[in-house]
Amino acid sequence: MALPMSSRLIPAEILTNSHYIFGQVKVIQSGLMGMLTDTTTSYLEVNDASVAQIHKPSNVVNYAPLLYIVRSQVVAVCLNKREYMGLQGVMKGGFQRLFPYPVQITTRMYDLFGTLEWSGRFEFSALITEGTSSFIVMYDAALTAPLFPALRIESPVISVNRSFLETLVMVRKSPAATTGAGVGAGE
Repeated sequence: MALPMSSRLIPAEILTNSHYIFGQVKVIQSGLMGMLTDTTTSYLEVNDASVAQIHKPSNVVNYAPLLYIVRSQVVAVCLNKREYMGLQGVMKGGFQRLFPYPVQITTRMYDLFGTLEWSGRFEFSALITEGTSSFIVMYDAALTAPLFPALRIESPVISVNRSFLETLVMVRKSPAATTGAGVGAGE
């Protein structure tokens, strides 16, 4: 007899091209990465969701006890604990040494600064095409919206939907360490 998968709620900040959503994402044992790579569903369940437009992220326009969001429309998911992503073994198969690569990623609406962890020499073509996940994980990251300066999120981990990626720049030093207050900073 198969037991049902246990689930839990983790706090997350979710960004689409038009909305900022803060709530509790329902995840299975494999964490958020398990939910983002789950081939049996195409949505995320968000409990206690506060919804704001990205041009006024502190002005909540709607509250929903339960919100469903289409996973392919999620640009980024910000978490306040690295452990919420899931098991390292699930996220990165094998026992390879990971090297940090400070990067700047741009999408149509957002600029992200942080560190990618990659085994061996960094290969952009592999980052964009390999694997089953549509999401790239950045650590010690910051997200800004150049057109909307009120939106700034600093987070230990941000998952970025690679289908929204426009550019990736290797930088010498990550500006994510800079201080600044904004929505999501220090949460």
